[in-house]
Amino acid sequence: MRKTLSAMTLADRALFTVLIIASFAGMFYTREALSQGTEVIIEVSGKPVFTASLDLDRDVPIEGAHGRAGVEIRDGKVRMKEAPCDNHICMKQGWITRGTIVCLPNSIVVIAGGGVKKDVDAITG
Repeated sequence: MRKTLSAMTLADRALFTVLIIASFAGMFYTREALSQGTEVIIEVSGKPVFTASLDLDRDVPIEGAHGRAGVEIRDGKVRMKEAPCDNHICMKQGWITRGTIVCLPNSIVVIAGGGVKKDVDAITG
């Protein structure tokens, strides 16, 4: 490791520093470009079946591919309350305010923080 560091030229170190700064800048830009909406969108087999505001507290029964699942919306957060799958990974994810919960066996996707469309996203810049 010492030989590698001592063999680096000034240009190598400058390039390394620029790459590190660019990677952190990309992470912050991506985070800011993500949707900041206040909606919950629930999809079953890729089709939206329910949309509501995160501000409205409610329990939502969803009929998935293998049975009924329950989604709970409380205090601006959402979670998968119950699911008929064996491993319950979607339930173990817990409460989210932004992001996605996926129940693969039941083909259910819960998207939190949706509802605001931006012209520029994290991918297209």
